[in-house]
Amino acid sequence: MHNNQKYQLGRWVVCPLTNTFQDSDEQKSIDNKSMQVLLFLIQNSGQNVTKEQIIEHVWKESVVNEEILSVAISKIRKALGDKARQPTFIKTIPNVGYCLITDVKPLIENNQPQEAPLHAINLQTSSRKAYFIGSILLLLVIILIVGFYRFYQEPEPENDNLAALSSIAVLPFEDLNENTDNIYFTEGLSDAIINQLSQSKHLKVISRDSSFNFRGNREPSKIGNALKVAAFLDGSVHQSAGQVRVNVRIISTFDGRLLWAKSFNSENTNVFNLQDIISRDIRQAIQPNSQPQVAVNKKIDSQAYEWFLMAQYHWRQRTPTSLTKSETYFKHSLELEPNYVDAHVGLAITYGQFHYYANWSAKESVDKGLPYVEQALALEPNSPMALATKGMLLTLKASYSETPLPILNEAHDMFVRSLELENSATTHHWYSSLLNQMGEESLVIKHMEHAIALNPLSASLKAIYSRYLAIRGKLDTAQKLYRRSIILEPDRDSSTIESTHIFRNTPASIIAIAEWHVNNNDLFEYCASDEYCEQVVFSYLSIGQETEANKILARMTSKHEHFESSLKLIGYGLKGELINAVSLLEQLSKTHPKNYKYKYNLAIAQYRAGLYEQTRASLLHIYPDWHKARAVDVTTDNYLALILYGATLLKLNEQEYAKVVLNNVEQFLFLDKVQDKAQAEMALAQVNAQLHIPSKATQHLRKALNQGWLETFDREWWTLQDSHLLKPIQSRREFKALMQAHQENVTKLAKQVSLRLESLKR
Repeated sequence: MHNNQKYQLGRWVVCPLTNTFQDSDEQKSIDNKSMQVLLFLIQNSGQNVTKEQIIEHVWKESVVNEEILSVAISKIRKALGDKARQPTFIKTIPNVGYCLITDVKPLIENNQPQEAPLHAINLQTSSRKAYFIGSILLLLVIILIVGFYRFYQEPEPENDNLAALSSIAVLPFEDLNENTDNIYFTEGLSDAIINQLSQSKHLKVISRDSSFNFRGNREPSKIGNALKVAAFLDGSVHQSAGQVRVNVRIISTFDGRLLWAKSFNSENTNVFNLQDIISRDIRQAIQPNSQPQVAVNKKIDSQAYEWFLMAQYHWRQRTPTSLTKSETYFKHSLELEPNYVDAHVGLAITYGQFHYYANWSAKESVDKGLPYVEQALALEPNSPMALATKGMLLTLKASYSETPLPILNEAHDMFVRSLELENSATTHHWYSSLLNQMGEESLVIKHMEHAIALNPLSASLKAIYSRYLAIRGKLDTAQKLYRRSIILEPDRDSSTIESTHIFRNTPASIIAIAEWHVNNNDLFEYCASDEYCEQVVFSYLSIGQETEANKILARMTSKHEHFESSLKLIGYGLKGELINAVSLLEQLSKTHPKNYKYKYNLAIAQYRAGLYEQTRASLLHIYPDWHKARAVDVTTDNYLALILYGATLLKLNEQEYAKVVLNNVEQFLFLDKVQDKAQAEMALAQVNAQLHIPSKATQHLRKALNQGWLETFDREWWTLQDSHLLKPIQSRREFKALMQAHQENVTKLAKQVSLRLESLKR
């Protein structure tokens, strides 16, 4: 389906190219995503289309909930004048999706038939033929002249199309100097243009992290498809005899047309002023009505700028070692240029990251970082990145403050001001952290989606978002998104540890963690990153390798609250102290009322302790929709909670409804939609154990173990043989035989880990 194809839909002519509907009296418009939804319905006219199919087609590079689709359908209906209860165009199929019920016809150009009538051809006279031939010859002469002229001239850019641009990517500029390394200027020029254009309202500008992936690759269609932009901007830089010549062009990703081009010449004395002139001209070309930015006369020493670029490179690696290098380079830059705003901001960001990726306390990061960002704002009060950085540090400060609300409000103001000045992926990401702390879940999703839209090829953003989804109980959705991040950056060193937040343990993952431990042992000498050490401890405890886990624990000078709580829960689980587990999780749920993991674990602890009424109340608090209907929808993200719900209903003697719930889960799992196949088999074993079908339960349990299922102590805090959902089959001989074989395999795995870690002593 081509975007330049128009359609007749009732009284409306639908134009996907302009995202508009038009009839004889009026014209209406919708956003691009809503138009893509309508196009998919048009493509499947008369057929029932599921919500999942639409979301997969339109939002295939993003993770969205069904509410986003409902909003898009509402926008389409409003534009068409349709009504949900008495539909003329789009019919809602309850619990399924939507159907386009109106006839739709493709239109040719100008909305008219293409063929000319035969009688018009037969009535042509010889004189008209001669006139026609003469016209053709004249046209050929014109074409030859124009072609000869354009052979020596640049193609004429189509400036009229430039003002309609809604999205653009800025690629790294090409250095045409053979014997010089001019990266500090060429990359800085691209960054300056990105920063300028990001301050334009209603223009989507892709982050450098994504657009720079196309260094040396200028194929329009690939850029358009990967980054979802209408155009890209690139250029070249040539320096000679103290002169700088910069050529810039904007290319359509739809058909490769040249939309705009200009050359700039300047003396090689102040490259930063040249950057500002070029980026300002481009911004004015794209959005001629935008307010020109006040020029700032800045002249930064080239060596200071090079230190700055090197610091930025290491900051993006986000490891304790690379962050230390980043700190050093930013300081070198400030030694040469004490008033360099971007270097002050960069150093403040680096100190903030020391908390997340090293072992600094939140207070230490804030105390170190805030003075630098305050200095940056004193030098440049309207610096978008300085405002966002202060918001990020204040968000961190609120996490340990006794009076967090005023700090959170100030941080909120910082982010709002920053986003008013610049539409930045980084700012949207940091703002989502603040919103998460304030319990604004829907806004968190909105801003994370916006960040990913601006930086679609960022593996780290997708990994961060997947972790957020996992914490909210959307494990399967998180796994899908995290796999996309691995595709984008398969060799990211930290992914071995990061993935433990998203995926269950397997024998292969445990060995990989031991290998990573050996290869990065310097991080474990003093636990340079609490986050890394925590996940390795969990993995070793899960296979009974307490000796190695305790070695790491002894080196951890600080421990996060959630880690200490998890260690206590593991201890309670192994000792059978069920009421202690309930008490701890009740306390954590009150302290962190928005935390899904604590609330869900509380329901589990209550069930394990035999508190079934409280279990049901806790589950219905998490899933309030289960109150309303006796038949709830099973999804890849809620099937585990539904098994616990079904088991709870059985204990409360609601046998009929419990069997409906458990049978629905079983039928859903047979659809093979769940990412984690081993966990799906374990869930089927739990369902059949609860339904008292032991043969099927042990069959699925064997499959789960054969597929590598292992205890994962930051998910459950008990061993498999003590599983509350498998209790109905625990006395059977087949179950005991499986547990014995499983324990033998775990013991072998623990020995493999010990042998691998022995190399650290040599």
